[in-house]
Amino acid sequence: MAGFASLLLTTIVFVSCVYLDSVEYESTLKAGDDATFTVDMHIDASKASTRLIFSLLVPKSWNATQNTTVTYTDTYNEGIVKTMSVVSSDVAPKNCPGMTWDAALKEKYGVGPNVLNDMEWITFQSDEMYEIFDGDKQNAKISIVTKVGPENMRFKLGFFVNHSDDGLSSDEKHYKVLYSDCIEVIDGEGELIDFCEMHFNLLQPSNATKDDILTVKFQGEAEANDLDNANEIYLIAKAFTNTGHEYALTERTAKTKMINEEGKTYSLTFWAADYFGIPANEEILRIEYYFTNEDGSKSVMQTYETGEPATWFLSMLTCK
Repeated sequence: MAGFASLLLTTIVFVSCVYLDSVEYESTLKAGDDATFTVDMHIDASKASTRLIFSLLVPKSWNATQNTTVTYTDTYNEGIVKTMSVVSSDVAPKNCPGMTWDAALKEKYGVGPNVLNDMEWITFQSDEMYEIFDGDKQNAKISIVTKVGPENMRFKLGFFVNHSDDGLSSDEKHYKVLYSDCIEVIDGEGELIDFCEMHFNLLQPSNATKDDILTVKFQGEAEANDLDNANEIYLIAKAFTNTGHEYALTERTAKTKMINEEGKTYSLTFWAADYFGIPANEEILRIEYYFTNEDGSKSVMQTYETGEPATWFLSMLTCK
């Protein structure tokens, strides 16, 4: 690390502008396959000697730090494939001391346009110094190969480019971010997890067991609904276990009353085993639930465009 630090101290960058020109990707991916994304970018600088920084926003369940390879080619060395490596957790962006690159990007951009928080930024840097001289425009093509995670889901990937000498400054000419349209993973495990659109129901974490702390949310902002004018909202829920037993909490009491977070968003956080009274020798397979008002006269359930009768929301509990 000392050698890398000394290189950073001697880097020279003048009037550099970074551009993220386009991203190529497939809109449908198959769980467990390798997916390839291609990023075209360029840098304008009167003189530059720095490391190229690239970050990818992906679902946490993809384990992308261990399952991703990033390489690039550029106009100075056409035909030569150069490598990038995950930035060490003890290397902070120049303008975000005390933070990792991934944490700094999460603080700055969150999870982008995605509506669920189970995503993470993974940051790579070029293994070689990136050189530009005499005001040339340096074009680069970054190739990302990553293993698609195991779950059925819809989400929007994030792509970020910067250079190490800037390190997330306040001047956005040095870095750019771009998000994909909605991408869907098929032929995977479990019910579809939708990061693209807000739904009335949300259960987190998506991968859990009865021994985890769960949060169920009612997101009334998703669209107009029968609970828009409710003063209190309650969670009606059933847990189904691997032994075929069902544990229901259908009363409207202090135990099932949801807390208003802000606006029309309500939540209830609980330890699943204790909340439902699940014996030690049983595991929860799924939770079914819906939301109702204080007297039970109005509710929000899962509806279907096909006109089928409304059903309870369903969340599978699996530990990966």
